[in-house]
Amino acid sequence: MRISFLAIATTLFFICSSTVSYAESAQSITPQQWQQTLKTLKKLNSTHKKDVKEALELSTQNRVQLTSKLAQLKKSVTSTDKQVDELTSRYQQLLKEEAKLTKELKSRREEIKTFEGTVRTAAKLLQDRSRTSFYTQQNPDRLNAFSTLLAPDRMPGLTDLTTLIEMYFEELQATADVSRYKSTIIGSDGQPVEAEILRTGTASAMFKTLEGETGFLELTGNGAVPQSVTGISSELHGTIAAAFAGEQFLPLDFSHGAAFIRFIAEEDTWKKIAAGGALVWPILGIGAIALLLAFERFITLSRLRRSSPKELQTILGHAEQGDWEECRSLLAERSTPTSRVLRSTLNKAQGSAAALEKSMEEALMIELARMERFLPTMQTLAAVAPLLGLLGTVTGMINTFQVITLFGTGDPHMLSGGISEALVTTQLGLAVAIPIMMLHHLLNSRVDRLANDMEEKGTALIATILNRR
Repeated sequence: MRISFLAIATTLFFICSSTVSYAESAQSITPQQWQQTLKTLKKLNSTHKKDVKEALELSTQNRVQLTSKLAQLKKSVTSTDKQVDELTSRYQQLLKEEAKLTKELKSRREEIKTFEGTVRTAAKLLQDRSRTSFYTQQNPDRLNAFSTLLAPDRMPGLTDLTTLIEMYFEELQATADVSRYKSTIIGSDGQPVEAEILRTGTASAMFKTLEGETGFLELTGNGAVPQSVTGISSELHGTIAAAFAGEQFLPLDFSHGAAFIRFIAEEDTWKKIAAGGALVWPILGIGAIALLLAFERFITLSRLRRSSPKELQTILGHAEQGDWEECRSLLAERSTPTSRVLRSTLNKAQGSAAALEKSMEEALMIELARMERFLPTMQTLAAVAPLLGLLGTVTGMINTFQVITLFGTGDPHMLSGGISEALVTTQLGLAVAIPIMMLHHLLNSRVDRLANDMEEKGTALIATILNRR
């Protein structure tokens, strides 16, 4: 088809060219040439019609092919759209299944976590029980299983659960067993010694050494090496020896030695006090000093007497009459703080009111200084004693926390020293301070009564002297 169009275009070009040429040389063309040209044109026209017909047929054929291809493409698109819808629906379904499986997986994880926590808790409880079980002391390899059961980097499986159940049944069965074996224990002198052990269940065990020493056993912190229980009576020692000899009666100790505390002799009071540490002695020193000062003040103040109202009336009567020498004579016969204040006031009898008052105040200050001697010191000691106890408390707690830092809290015996020091010093400081404060209050009250008596009678004498003028 492209060739026919090209031929037509070429022919038209030649015709145009010829026409131009003919226009230029119309006069030179002959009739034969015109006929020849006409034949050529008819031939070209026939060829052109044929080419056009072929082109139309080819165009029709191509259109049918394109229409068929278009229908096939539409059908393919429809099929693809259907597949896309199916895949979209399948995707939505898979999303729902994924959400359902995720929820189920989360639930399973919670169940697994609960199961793991239950197994670990049961294993921890059994481990704690095993450390206080004489069956574990007889079979120390049992403790090795807990390192696997309680490993933080692994999850307990069915094998671990089976092992744990078997260990529980072993522990349960051991509570009804009576076993006799040999092992190393810590004797009453604190040294390791070989002994024969008679285990009754899991909570009680007796021992007998080669030297014939007998007694009950208590387990140490890790449950591996038992030690001798102190405080057992001689009669009970004989009962244990008889049990090893084959008698049917077997004494039991389910308290691991706690029941025999009452058999242990009570500690001496000084030993308990000494457990408070170095600050105990300054507190006791304060108590002793305060006691001596209080004793001295009681003796001194008990000798001081107040003047009776009758004596005061006699002195005031002579003062109203101006008989100063008789007043001084009566006051000199009495050695009381009130008489000394009145005598000092009479020395200024001829002076002004201000001089009389000043004389009485000076005498009062002198007498109060004598009577209040050592009382401020006692008050200071009463305040220092609890402060020293508090200092001992702080020191003891520091020592306790240092022990915790180094050794942890597994062994209470290692912490008892610091705690004892803390409690004893506090108790002793308060025990010393409270009596000192009570004694100080009693002595101070006695001084106040004497001071009021001196001031009252001195004021009455001044008023009498001024009224006489």
